[in-house]
Amino acid sequence: MRTPVIGAAIGLAAALLALAVGALPFVETVELKTYDWRMRATADPAAASRDIVLVAIDDQSIDALEPVVGKWPWPRLVHASLLDFLARGGPRVVLYDVFFTERDRSRFTVNGEEWTGAESDAALARSTRDLGVFVALADTVPESDADDHGGLLPRLPGPRIAADTGMEERPGLRLPFEELLDGSLAIAHNFSVGDADGVWRRYVPLVRHEGEVIPSLALAGAMTALELSATDVRLETDGLRIGNRVMPLVTRPVPSFDGTPAESRRALIRYAGTWPDGRPTYETFSFYDLFYAEQQLLAGETPIVDPARFRDRLVVVGATAASLHDVFSTPLPGKLSGPEMHATVLDSMLTGRFLSEAPTWAGVALVLATGLLLGVTAAQLSPWAAAGAALLAGGALTGLATWLFALGLWVPLVAPLTAAATATFGGAAWQYFVEGREKRRVKQLFSRYVSKDVYEQLLANPDDARLGGQRRLMTVLFSDIRGFTSVSERGEPEEIVRQLNEYFSRMVPIVFEHRGTIDKFVGDMIMALFGAPLDDPDHADHAVQAALAMTAGLAALNREWAAEGRPTLNIGIGISTGEMVAGNLGSESIMSYTVIGDSVNLGARLESLNKEYGTHVIISEATRQALKGRYDVQALGEVTVKGKSRPVRIHAVVPPAEVRAGLNPAAGGTDMSAEAAATPSGNEEQATT
Repeated sequence: MRTPVIGAAIGLAAALLALAVGALPFVETVELKTYDWRMRATADPAAASRDIVLVAIDDQSIDALEPVVGKWPWPRLVHASLLDFLARGGPRVVLYDVFFTERDRSRFTVNGEEWTGAESDAALARSTRDLGVFVALADTVPESDADDHGGLLPRLPGPRIAADTGMEERPGLRLPFEELLDGSLAIAHNFSVGDADGVWRRYVPLVRHEGEVIPSLALAGAMTALELSATDVRLETDGLRIGNRVMPLVTRPVPSFDGTPAESRRALIRYAGTWPDGRPTYETFSFYDLFYAEQQLLAGETPIVDPARFRDRLVVVGATAASLHDVFSTPLPGKLSGPEMHATVLDSMLTGRFLSEAPTWAGVALVLATGLLLGVTAAQLSPWAAAGAALLAGGALTGLATWLFALGLWVPLVAPLTAAATATFGGAAWQYFVEGREKRRVKQLFSRYVSKDVYEQLLANPDDARLGGQRRLMTVLFSDIRGFTSVSERGEPEEIVRQLNEYFSRMVPIVFEHRGTIDKFVGDMIMALFGAPLDDPDHADHAVQAALAMTAGLAALNREWAAEGRPTLNIGIGISTGEMVAGNLGSESIMSYTVIGDSVNLGARLESLNKEYGTHVIISEATRQALKGRYDVQALGEVTVKGKSRPVRIHAVVPPAEVRAGLNPAAGGTDMSAEAAATPSGNEEQATT
């Protein structure tokens, strides 16, 4: 239980750190970039309303009209001509994203007829009244200019939305000229603000000036299209109610003009997206094409654009020309013009496809859950497995956040990912430096006694390392240096120890290579187990192969020692197969993994018989019967060993001639050749298996 608790503590600390870091301006900016990525990934231009159409004051229009009416800004008569054309089609509403807050003071000639600015203003006002669905634009400014609208404020056209708190306060308001104001269906604002990184993600649906509430251009269009009254639009706790739909609003602090704290409730813009082939999201007409079509109709000609195409549609007119600089950076690639921005918000208001920001508590809960989950997981896995789990969790979080975004909910992503990464790093670090240190210490200790696979099994199943044992069929190997006592009497103790260590350093890896386990060392004797603690169906073969490899290894060592003028050694190995009891013996504080049984004792007796028979490897009959491979095996007959009342059949496994040549017979009796073997029992039988 200790590891999960520590993992949970690490996860909690990681979550709290992620929440603290998430409040930093830099991290908030990164979160906004993930917002932009999700917007691009989920935007669907195919879902854009086909009822919305744009009339673009584009570069083509400015260039084409310059020889006729001069440079931009055009005389109001030009705009009046466009409104006359639209009136022929019968649009539901026309949102005009152009300011007419000053009088037209131009003088110009059209078709040989002289026009003054006053006449031009009158023509625009008349066309506005004839159209009947014109929404004019008021300019909201930060400076107070109460005298500029000269008492026109009480005469504002359109529904009078009730004033309430939480709206953007604008000290200055510049209205359209009086005649245009009288002919308009409603007055709207186009005030907007970008985030700190210059990207427009939010929309201001309402502003207030001297107690009067001014809707945005998009909101005025939605109210007209949906036939809503002023009472159908109101601020509520969860957002702005627009008829039977609610536009979620986010409250944000804003600069105050009188020094008092101020807040503004703004909506997240849900962009419809752009087509990959460059087509506009909403059907778009060039201003000049419609202006020219109106001239064609006046001349009795067939127009290049049929005004019926605008019947019952919502028309947004505004500048898209690069020279007019009415463009905004958005989460989408490239930039969008002002009319496109208004059309996008109008689309959301009509369809009810809004974006809302997840509540603060939900974001905190997600961060805490992520941190705790990854902390507990990382504390119990290896660093690589923990990293894999973190990647999976990060992918799942990203997928979840994107899916929710597509449904209209913006949940934080950077803070949960930060919590996941921090918790994973903390859990992995604890696992490596604390838990791993203990495991590395145990591994270093066990690697001196058992092979790697045995250690890994014990590490994976610690319950296997408990007191007690089990009966199993296995093979035991005893190896002893022949005549080592006489050799040690002739040499220096330090030299003998060094030579003995070299011998063990060569023998132990050989045992491990053949899936053996070192049970113990007794002086110069090695006791090794095969088939325990891991099951091994080829334990007898592995024991014999290890024995032959040990003789070959000693032969190689003898050649090295002889070249150095050091004494050479001989070896005797006994191998026995049978049922034994294998397990941990000892106490809870000190235990040893070993085996006991008659077959174990027989193996020790067989090892000592090598000197008597002049052999190097002696195996029992049970071992010979268990062998699956082919070896040079010679029968030695039957022998009665100490502790046994009945004789047992034994066999010699003969190493290759070159190996036997490298062993020192003088160190331990005569050498048995492949042709003959001493058989004290008188049995001359030989066999090859």
